[in-house]
Amino acid sequence: MKRTIYYFCRQRFFGFPLAMICMALMGCTKAADDIIIPPASLTLDAFYTGYISSTEQDNGVVWTWSLLPDNMQMDITITCNGIPYCHETTRATTLIQKDLDTNVRYDYLFRLFDGTHYSDAIMKTYTRQGATKPQQLCVEQQEGTDAYELLVSWTPSYDATEILLKGTNGIRMVQETLKGDATTYTIDQITDNETWTFELTALNEKGSSLPVTTIFKSGKQKVAFLSQYASPEECVNMGDDDEASAWLWFHETYPNSKFLSASDIKATEDLADYRVLFYIRDIDSGNEDDAWNQPVSIQQATPYIREWYKAGGNMVLWQHAVAFITDLGRMDRDMMRSVDHRVTIGNGSWNGGIWHMAVQINPGSYFVEDFSSHPLYKDVDVRTDGRSKYVTVKGPAWTEDHNIVFHNLPSLITGYNNQDPRCYDALTEIYGIYPLGVWDSQIDWVSQLNVWEARQGNTECRGTLLCIGNGGCEFSYKNSDGTPDKNAYPHNSQYQSNVLKMARNAIEYLKTR
Repeated sequence: MKRTIYYFCRQRFFGFPLAMICMALMGCTKAADDIIIPPASLTLDAFYTGYISSTEQDNGVVWTWSLLPDNMQMDITITCNGIPYCHETTRATTLIQKDLDTNVRYDYLFRLFDGTHYSDAIMKTYTRQGATKPQQLCVEQQEGTDAYELLVSWTPSYDATEILLKGTNGIRMVQETLKGDATTYTIDQITDNETWTFELTALNEKGSSLPVTTIFKSGKQKVAFLSQYASPEECVNMGDDDEASAWLWFHETYPNSKFLSASDIKATEDLADYRVLFYIRDIDSGNEDDAWNQPVSIQQATPYIREWYKAGGNMVLWQHAVAFITDLGRMDRDMMRSVDHRVTIGNGSWNGGIWHMAVQINPGSYFVEDFSSHPLYKDVDVRTDGRSKYVTVKGPAWTEDHNIVFHNLPSLITGYNNQDPRCYDALTEIYGIYPLGVWDSQIDWVSQLNVWEARQGNTECRGTLLCIGNGGCEFSYKNSDGTPDKNAYPHNSQYQSNVLKMARNAIEYLKTR
């Protein structure tokens, strides 16, 4: 069943539920040539549409029109910044849209509809005035003189005269009015295990933006590279090219962090100092079972890793390591293997094309979810083609195409159709699972867990997992003759920087969880 226009706009038109921090709505649900506006019929009169009026309310707009005859409905087509967004028919006399972003133009095409014929249309436009909201709100922990400091940073709003910053840990409150071009603010005297919520609002003489929010947990921030191999040298010499390159990149990016061999984990206490573990597996031969069956050293350490994770430890699971989510107890293995899925293994071949990963979905043309403002994509080149937003992850190169991707799992988990907005709502708000990237051919559904985040949700697992199962997100693309290129910064893909930025962003994001 489709939502009414009021519920649709209240819940979905303006981006993520409040639990989805740091994400903002931008985009459309359908390409322009996908929405067909039937021609007007002379059998209907547009009299009623002439009485449509608007009132500003709740940082948005309320459209009102006269009571409709029994056989009539109001047909509404909405576009956002000139891009078709949604289409709805209703018997109601009010369209309510709350919490609209500033400086975004919304066009509304109103027509009467009797089930067969349409009246002439009336076009209305609304743009909420005010400062444009800041972007990429982030928090970093630094060592202070006798305690931690939190550095809050953001990309400033070009038209703001002031920035209102609010922060609280539930006991202590910080509230500052900063200059419009400010980009940072530092809070001192931070101790372990404080959970801070920050809110940033841009203001100018015309009005204020919607607030941008994020959450940060202070404390230990050590990260480690988890490996089945006994040493870094063994990983480089014996490991797959992606595993070796990942370690070399990790070591160069975090020179003071540890290579953590699973064979050295003998108790949960061995992980006590770590906030984040980075774990990558890449299998060139065998079958799908090899992806689900962990190496012996990892299996032996799993009970301790699982307890650490359930107590709040965070992990990046890259490529075939995504299967480890079932060993951790966060997802059921039989369920994941029962749905349509793709786990690809092999030595790969030459790929002459360019691969894109969509970071926005438009299920059923009923709503849009835009993932591009998630910290995973900070400073990553995100582009739009008018239908979706995407990140390019691969150019012409020797690719292994090692995916571990699940279709229709959100529908199975929630019980809702994968084009139903309730499917996304339940998946995120109840189960704590957030899609973050899909194949660019899959944007019409909530059906694909490709690049995704698993928070605690309704489970006992207090840690957060980032699962990077997209086959384009390789750490190393082989040379053109198929030989490995083990390198901290492999050069065979022109879009490698996007992948490496995502890897660093994943670690930095989990350091805040």
